[in-house]
Amino acid sequence: MKEWILELRSLRGYDALFIGLIVSLFCTQIITAAYLLIVLGVALYKKELIPALRKQPGALWIYAFIGLQVVVSAFEQNIVGLVNALGMGLVMLWLALYREKIHPKTLTLGIDLMLVLSILAGIYALVQFQEFSQAKGYSFWEFHIQNSPKRRIMATFDNANLYATMLEMWIFLGVYRFTQNKKISYRLFVVLVSFFNFGLLLLTGCRTALLPFVIVIPLFLWLAKEKGWFWLSVLVMGAGILFVCLNPSMIPRITDMSTLESRFKIWRCAWIGFCAYPLFGLGPQSYGMYYRMFDGHKAPHCHNIYIDAFASYGILGVVLLVIYAFRYLLPEIFSVRKTNPRLFGLMVGMIGIFLIHGLLDVTMNVLATSLVFLMILNSAPLYKRIENSSKNMIS
Repeated sequence: MKEWILELRSLRGYDALFIGLIVSLFCTQIITAAYLLIVLGVALYKKELIPALRKQPGALWIYAFIGLQVVVSAFEQNIVGLVNALGMGLVMLWLALYREKIHPKTLTLGIDLMLVLSILAGIYALVQFQEFSQAKGYSFWEFHIQNSPKRRIMATFDNANLYATMLEMWIFLGVYRFTQNKKISYRLFVVLVSFFNFGLLLLTGCRTALLPFVIVIPLFLWLAKEKGWFWLSVLVMGAGILFVCLNPSMIPRITDMSTLESRFKIWRCAWIGFCAYPLFGLGPQSYGMYYRMFDGHKAPHCHNIYIDAFASYGILGVVLLVIYAFRYLLPEIFSVRKTNPRLFGLMVGMIGIFLIHGLLDVTMNVLATSLVFLMILNSAPLYKRIENSSKNMIS
């Protein structure tokens, strides 16, 4: 721990600012947004932002997408969508700097810091659970999970489903660090933190967040060439699935089908909205407007990333995203498949979490979740830059 603290204190420049950003993720979105604006302002003043943007792969496509969402949201008076689109802009501008300035060692420190801070967030979440339980006349030890996301633990992440997504990613990052750091004391720390966060994940009542683990963790271990841990994970997952089948009540709210019924109502309304505005949609989180226009089930979004993408961004917006992802982002991810299989497995696993969780929810449209997700997906240049520097020194 002392060595870890010394490494943090030795950080300078953007590496230090990156650690500050990690801390801000555990605060409100307003604080995170303000922090990003300050960092980007500093970079602009130092004349480092524009050069970073020029090197950002696919910048034309991704900023065209963001610009389109800003224009459409403003034109359709979609205030939530406008704020969301501006937030996308902040994230992508930061990623341009991140790709050019952050050292891989700093990313590792940032992941460790998230694991440590997740403990503090978890303690706060447990206090919330006590308050929510007491308000409805339940004892803390009854572990009664309520249906409304606003009456389930959320820590500092606005609602239970967003907190569940953060927990989901922290647990997965813990698995990544477990394979990366061989020290027994560190591995014990990761295991304890991960089990603590998994318990909190159950208390969020977000059943969707449990689905990715069955596929993502074994997939990561296989891609990372951790064959022993892979087979152990397969056995554990299989035993877990069998246990849940025999004791379904162990998963909170698993027998409550009312939310699934509401999902179908939402998807029908979203389809009507898409048919009405197929080319551009109404901007991010258009469903918040569609359900009022077409007398649909009330919800902030479509509870499905695939449906939400077409309903919110329209065909043109989706095409821009697909071009950016398949022409620039995915080839970069696959470029480290042989040179850094563990990192490759981490990035593929994050995509798996996004795609599987996204079947029944939309939780990557806020700063905290999108920043963690996209910083991992854009981490290949950090390692390749160091590898190239080492080769140049040798030559």
